[in-house]
Amino acid sequence: MPAVSSLDRQVACPSCSATVTFKFAGAQAVVCEYCKAVVARTDRGFEMQGRMAALLDIPTPLVYGATGNWNGQPFEVTGRVQMDRAGAPGAPWQEILVWFPHQDTTSWIAYAQGKWYATSEAAPPGPLPPFESLRPGAPIHLGHYGSYVVAEVAQRRVVSGEGSLPGVPKPGVITRYADISGAQGAFGTIDYGDGSAPPTLFIGRQFNADDIKLDSGFPLEAPTDGVTEVSCPNCGASLPLVSEQTERVVCQYCGTASDKTAQGNLAALGPAPQPPIQPYLPIGAKGNFRGTDFTVCGFVIRSCMVDGVVYSWREFLLYGGSAVGYRWFMEEDGTWTFIEPLEAGDIMDSGNSATFRGGMYSFKQQVQAKVDYVIGEFYWKVEVGEAVEATEFQGPGGKISRERTPQEVNYSFVSPVNPSELTAFGVPAPLGSFSNMGGGFGSSMSGGDDDESNVLGIVIAIVVIICIVIFIGLGDGCSGGGGGGYGGPSFGK
Repeated sequence: MPAVSSLDRQVACPSCSATVTFKFAGAQAVVCEYCKAVVARTDRGFEMQGRMAALLDIPTPLVYGATGNWNGQPFEVTGRVQMDRAGAPGAPWQEILVWFPHQDTTSWIAYAQGKWYATSEAAPPGPLPPFESLRPGAPIHLGHYGSYVVAEVAQRRVVSGEGSLPGVPKPGVITRYADISGAQGAFGTIDYGDGSAPPTLFIGRQFNADDIKLDSGFPLEAPTDGVTEVSCPNCGASLPLVSEQTERVVCQYCGTASDKTAQGNLAALGPAPQPPIQPYLPIGAKGNFRGTDFTVCGFVIRSCMVDGVVYSWREFLLYGGSAVGYRWFMEEDGTWTFIEPLEAGDIMDSGNSATFRGGMYSFKQQVQAKVDYVIGEFYWKVEVGEAVEATEFQGPGGKISRERTPQEVNYSFVSPVNPSELTAFGVPAPLGSFSNMGGGFGSSMSGGDDDESNVLGIVIAIVVIICIVIFIGLGDGCSGGGGGGYGGPSFGK
């Protein structure tokens, strides 16, 4: 550990009397490494403000005490906080505090979905909006910091932590926050705390890992996922999980839904209805799609109702490793598309149209999309019956998709897939149209040209189903319990 500097202040822990060190002048709290007490600097002296739980095993290359250089400025990792969402235990994330001794300033670093983020506390340009007034997708203007879009409004709690920190974390206390997204990687968080003090603004952006040089000589790399094999709590089937970010698992053999606990095993929740068909791309199938190696880890059937008629489509969750994160394939009426996430701050959404990278996308349709069936592993606590407001905008090269709930908004780009590209996953090329992007949410919603086209569509659908049945019959199917297997800050998800 680096030598104690003149800015350090050492005091006796109020709980165990061990020496604790406030590493920088602005540190307001330190977690005792011996008894895990949160020692806070107050106007009455140094007081204990609760006790942290043991740190969870969340991999990070920025370990406590690590030093390095960031764009020419030396830094030291002085603290870490691990949090989860209120009401969603077992899905923690962590934020790393780095201290720049030459300026005596700090920044928070987090890694999520293949991207690195950094934010620092910033002076608000004026009064910040009340938490209750924020709505996902709404613009928020922050003076000279620029314009942002509200990406998420939620609640969280501190689970564990270590080191010296600029604020006083209160273990287990529910606090509120809003994540905001700006153009070209700009990012921020408004921390509303527990409501007892004015909100705090943090502004920053995504950054390139190459900007950081660790003194150890090793590059800053994304945490490496290791396939974790767990057993279904109901049927005992072996379920290899491909991602550290997995939150919920639905057994493909018996349909039992489970949450991944902080200890890495599964806690059963209950049965989920089994899909009426097997996924065309099997759970666990691997393939290289457009230069990235993906694993199929989840399968969802969703639907919507229009004028009393139900239309359904199928979605396949893909995991491309820690450096890439998640993507989707979607199949509707034989047409396949690829779905990639977009930053909310890069979209200008007027409601009737959306602008992205200079292209104009016109409103196409809006429905309530509902989850009907689900199997596999997912990076959120997916539930049968959950619904989102799903909107499509048609434009150059494909569609902009917006999915919104009262808590968050997500944008993605939907582009056509040539059926022959799916053979990389070890399946025959499905029958279907490569160029048809006109449908969306079940292309039957847009209506057919005439009765002849409807008959042709039915014939094609029957042929596809026959091919799927033949393919499943030739493969391993779902027999047995172990099969091939599957091989989910303020920043976290």
